[in-house]
Amino acid sequence: MRSTYDAQNFPQNFGFGHGWVEGGPLLPVKTEFYQSGLGLEALRALASLAKLTGKDDVGKDLQAAFDRQRTAFNQAFWSAERKAFAFALDQQNRRVDELSVLTTVPMWFGVTDEDKSESTIQQLADADHQTDWGMRVISNHSPLYNGQGYHFGSVWPLFTGWASVGEYRYHQAFPAYANLRANALLALDGSLGHVTEVLSGDYYQPLSTNSPHQIWSAAMVVSPILRGMLGLESDAQSHTVRFAPHVPADWRSFAVNELRVGNNTLSFSYQKTPGMLTLDVLRTGSKSEDCAVEFSPAVSLRTSVIAVELNGHSLPFQMSGGANDQHVTMRFSASQTLTTIRIRLKNDFGVSLANTLPPLGGASQGLRVISESWNSPRTQMTFGLAGLPGKTYELLVWNPSEITSVHGAKLTNGRLDQAGLTVEFPAASAEPHESYVHQDVTLTFKGAK
Repeated sequence: MRSTYDAQNFPQNFGFGHGWVEGGPLLPVKTEFYQSGLGLEALRALASLAKLTGKDDVGKDLQAAFDRQRTAFNQAFWSAERKAFAFALDQQNRRVDELSVLTTVPMWFGVTDEDKSESTIQQLADADHQTDWGMRVISNHSPLYNGQGYHFGSVWPLFTGWASVGEYRYHQAFPAYANLRANALLALDGSLGHVTEVLSGDYYQPLSTNSPHQIWSAAMVVSPILRGMLGLESDAQSHTVRFAPHVPADWRSFAVNELRVGNNTLSFSYQKTPGMLTLDVLRTGSKSEDCAVEFSPAVSLRTSVIAVELNGHSLPFQMSGGANDQHVTMRFSASQTLTTIRIRLKNDFGVSLANTLPPLGGASQGLRVISESWNSPRTQMTFGLAGLPGKTYELLVWNPSEITSVHGAKLTNGRLDQAGLTVEFPAASAEPHESYVHQDVTLTFKGAK
């Protein structure tokens, strides 16, 4: 990789081969954001390997190189005008300001700046990039776009899965879950368990040149679930598991079984009831080997944590928040066969959306949640949505009693702990067409003046 470095220490494509994009109007370029991001993560991985093998001096040098290059990477590819990461740098080191789903790949590893990543993801979440069946390579508004273009308009489940993991890492749960569901539903549509390689960017149908079952497409059902939505990481050296889930609001329970950590195996059982999150951890394996768990579930910015209990006793916890959610984090030793964590909540709240696939050959018609924002006292929340004119959509609200008023949508009757949120997009002035329009929905909560 170092043999391909340019003067800025970015790995080059031009003159050596190509990056991910193999042909088409996006080329030629010197280096892709995708490739340079992977080169950056390679430095960090090598630093970790050097440390594990006792080469501390080599590890320090590699880590220092990573730190320097990370800053340069985030600056060189950032477009302040478009408020997004660029697809590539051309042969004159100028940014190629084409917005592409490929920019989400370095986000998988967390090497991108958080604010820049959030801005990029929100643009990629719009309907010109995200179809009902996955992510287009580039926007269908781009002059370079072709829905049949292998690397300049088509939808790859591989890219869709990459986007989902990156979106979850930066707490953008709505587009992340939409992409995860799209890939999961592809595995259940048609020949069961087979996930196609590449689909049209215009209609829900595979390209004629696609492979009907691609292993990396299938992998992008598994990784977005485990690494993305569940936020699972295990470290055999330190005997530690990190479990940081972004759970959809309508999920009341799920289980994760047979997670290996060194010589131990852990199984997690998660349950949600109004005002309470419960995690049961079942441990089997070596009794002499310690096993630590860091549990860090995402909750609404409106939610308060009253207490956390470990097997009925108080357990210290920390709160950390961003623009879209907050995480309650605790660390404990899974020293017993069964360990139970209970998190007591106040003002718990959530909204979820379960997207579906269109009929084979159909165009996109599902709702897009592009953004969510809160006011500073957490008494008002606004969703930025995209939908088709004249179409009605429904989201699900967890704990609707927290809401005092809705603007831009209607709450529908439901159970005490959940209800529907119906959003109606006005019909277009001309004949109905398949062009998405934008609309905001604002929820006002108890305590607002």
